[in-house]
Amino acid sequence: MSRIVVAGIESNAGASTVAVGLAHRLAYAGRSVRLERLAGDARAEADARTFGLIEFVDASGQPVAESAVAADTAATVTIIEAPAGGDAAALAQRLSARLVLVGPAAPQAGAGATVILNHQVKAGALALAEDRLLAAPTVATLIEASGAQVLSRSEDGDAAICEHLVVAAISHDAADAYYARFPRRAVVCRSERVDLALAAMSTGTELLILTGGAEPSPYLLDRAAASRATTLLLAPDRTVETVRDIEGVFSTSPFSHEAKVERAGALIAAAIDDATLAALAG
Repeated sequence: MSRIVVAGIESNAGASTVAVGLAHRLAYAGRSVRLERLAGDARAEADARTFGLIEFVDASGQPVAESAVAADTAATVTIIEAPAGGDAAALAQRLSARLVLVGPAAPQAGAGATVILNHQVKAGALALAEDRLLAAPTVATLIEASGAQVLSRSEDGDAAICEHLVVAAISHDAADAYYARFPRRAVVCRSERVDLALAAMSTGTELLILTGGAEPSPYLLDRAAASRATTLLLAPDRTVETVRDIEGVFSTSPFSHEAKVERAGALIAAAIDDATLAALAG
């Protein structure tokens, strides 16, 4: 039995991504993996809930205390994400665990730790490139950031993710091809442009945000309710202000969603060779 503590060097460093990626790599190498999130910061509950949904690991699905991790000897490898702002080195020492530090730059004092650089321009050994899918927010996050009213929810609902933020095309003739260039998208469109809004819905848009606060066309509401392919929102502000309100969440969204789990596994597989993985897992 071995333990690995994964900690971010700074806030939003990507510790959850690396923890899940390591778990994915080890599980598919035939190891029994437990993945837990320690309590102690604002993101602990959401991270733990995400861990609990992953099929290839054992996880409690809720934040745990350090004492609970220390007492667990069932799994071959236990991966523990540390809360932000703590002394990760001391935690790893108390748990007799190997330490993985994650951040955009190597810490000045990282002796004894494996450092994985995240948000890099290029991927490489122990380095993960900036990734659009991993940075993508959920519909729930965009609803909160925009302050919009939910008019209709898609079948995927608030858990759907949006990789791209797209402002509606100027003309209807080009709209279908324009939207199709951006998979998993959130489209921002003036509420009176029914033609552009319909084009967004017909091309599989995950989230359509109508701006300006004006009452939307009943035809749009009926179409959204019938297809249940697109979540439809009505934002109180104009397009420019709405885009400004939500664009920042595309780089700060918490780790979530099944698609992100698979991507994290692929990125870690490319960044960590077999020898490094064996050293971490013991």
